Amino acid sequence: MKKNALLRNRSYLYLMSAQVVSNLGDWLSLMAIFSLMAFKWDVSPLEISFVVICLGLPMTVLGPVSGVIADRMNRKVIMVVSDLFRCVIILGLIVANVPWHIYVLLLLLGTFSSLFTPAKSGMLKEIVNDEEMQQAASISSVIQDGAKIIGPAISGVLVTAAGLDSVFLLDSMSFLLSALLLFMLPKTRTFGSKEKPEHPSIISDLKEGFLYIKKVPFILYGTGIMFVSMLILQMADAQFSVLIRLLKEGSPALVGLVVTCSGTGFLVSGLCLAKWKVRSPWQGMTMGLFLLGSGFVLVGYLARIQFPHSFIWAPVITFLAASGGGFIFIPFNTAVQKLTPVHMTGRVFGLTGSMIMTATLIGPVAGGFAGNHWGVISVFIASGAGLVTISLAALLLRKRTERSDHLVTESAGRTQGKTTA
Repeated sequence: MKKNALLRNRSYLYLMSAQVVSNLGDWLSLMAIFSLMAFKWDVSPLEISFVVICLGLPMTVLGPVSGVIADRMNRKVIMVVSDLFRCVIILGLIVANVPWHIYVLLLLLGTFSSLFTPAKSGMLKEIVNDEEMQQAASISSVIQDGAKIIGPAISGVLVTAAGLDSVFLLDSMSFLLSALLLFMLPKTRTFGSKEKPEHPSIISDLKEGFLYIKKVPFILYGTGIMFVSMLILQMADAQFSVLIRLLKEGSPALVGLVVTCSGTGFLVSGLCLAKWKVRSPWQGMTMGLFLLGSGFVLVGYLARIQFPHSFIWAPVITFLAASGGGFIFIPFNTAVQKLTPVHMTGRVFGLTGSMIMTATLIGPVAGGFAGNHWGVISVFIASGAGLVTISLAALLLRKRTERSDHLVTESAGRTQGKTTA
């Protein structure tokens, strides 16, 4: 990996600058929405949960189709247009005065986000060499996790000082600035009409994407493991505040500290992976699953025995467990980028993203029912044990995934058409 090679890649810098602006804006408005609904409108917990569902549902349903669009059309145009529409949608939050207004606007926002995400993955494949892909994906993860830590804090200050409308206006302007930065990207390639004499149907393109995923063991088994892991993870993760409430020393301050340490753990693992290259992505994912699962088991067990000094052990264990999460997601995304030809990146990431988002939406609901029936502590211990079991099962699949994937990597590398500025 050439030192500072990405810093000399002007296109990558434009892409990451746009991500910094839009990610910060996203967290500003999301926290403002929660404040609006919880404190000003005094809605129920169920109504608040619809916020997350409305944001994630479009990616679950439309992700595969969005991937086809990202492979057929100019990816730069898709991203710029998506940002401009999201700029207008966020402004609509200023005039919303009932919960269903919020839900409709968030569904529209999620729809254009589902178009943006696979187009961004395809653009990343075009402008970054495979040798630099892990570092590029790690930096993107650091930006995303950093925004989760900084964004809510800034949002709280702005809501208190200037009101909710100012936050929504700032987020809208962030999408406009992001669109301007993305407009500076080089013209990207379109693949559908050039590579095939007759334009295939969307179903045909989706089938091709499914067949490619089935062909590559790492993507096939990796997506399956990611789906099950996210399902199990979200069952417990969504109940973290309830678990803290059960502790003798539990308080809102401890909840905030744990959430901050969780984000910091992801941030630190992203920084490590930006500096050090992982030789085996599958091994990195396995280690991350084991660390994350062990952390959940330990937190659940210490909560069950009411171990003292929870202000010390809860944040520390959460930090270590969350750092394991970074070793799951970043190596997976990096390997999928390397293993996928540039003309199929949108479809592959659209399909895998749709499956993972489905697990993200089902997990909290399943965790809520399980917590009501067996108790939140039992859910944490069982979820952690499940993640550890998956990590051990993944070890058995390592040789099978890595034996043939190097051949596919060479084939994908030959088809990668790097876009130059």
